Formats: sequence, C-alpha cells, structure tokens
Amino acid sequence: MNRYLLIALAACAVVILFGWQHIERQADQLATAQGQVNTLTKAAESRRNTQKLLATLDTEHTKALNDAQATNNQLRAAVASGAHRLSIKAACPAVRATAGAARVDDAETRADIDPAAAERVVAITNDGDEAIRALNGLQDYVNRVCLKGN
Repeated sequence: MNRYLLIALAACAVVILFGWQHIERQADQLATAQGQVNTLTKAAESRRNTQKLLATLDTEHTKALNDAQATNNQLRAAVASGAHRLSIKAACPAVRATAGAARVDDAETRADIDPAAAERVVAITNDGDEAIRALNGLQDYVNRVCLKGN
C-alpha cells in the first residue's frame, strides 16, 4: 500500500509541477499581453490627441482663409466698381513745368492704374497672400504635430 501511496504522491507532485509551470507561462503571457495593451492604449491616445490638434489647426486656418478670401473679394469688387482706385507714385516733368503757382512743391503726384490692370494686381497680391497663409499652415503643422515630441 505504501508503494501505491508513494506512486500517487509522485504523480501528484509531477502534476503539480507541470501545472505550476503552465501557470507561470500563462502569467508571462498575461504580462506580455498587458504590456501590449498599454502600448496600444498610449498609441490610440496619441492618435486621438493628434487628430484633435489637426482638427484645431484645420479650423483655425480655414477660418483665416475664409476671412481673407472675403476681404479679398470685397477689395476686388471695390476696385471693379471704382469705389477704390489703385494708383502709383508718378513723376510727370512736363506737367510740373506747366503747373500754375497754386500747386504745392512737395505734393505727391499720383497716377491711376487702368481698372483691368488693377484687378490683375489685386489678383496677384491675393495669390501671394494665399501662398503665405498656406506656408503658415504648413509651418504650424510641422511645429505642432511633427515636432511636438521633440
């Protein structure tokens, strides 16, 4: 009987040993899985923060673009209707020689620009302003999103 008892105890010890090793493997796998979950959670949070930041940047720059376009459209309409005129500084020696005594010597002589040319000048300046706004948006993106971790 003692022999069977010893064999049974040995068998129980072997089962307990293998069971314990199995439990340790599962504990290691659980720890690894928890580490992966933590990593993925941090990555998801970072992604959400980046998406919020991008949405904020988009909102800011879209509002600035819309405001600027509205102002530019008003300027174009004013130039086209003649409410605003574009002029340049001009030197007209022939006119100055014939001018009467009533004129002031330090008065600035200005010449109006042709309305079609004025519209082209406004369009060119608007294009330049849009390029500057686009560049500012890209710089904000790089500084706030790409270089955020540095």
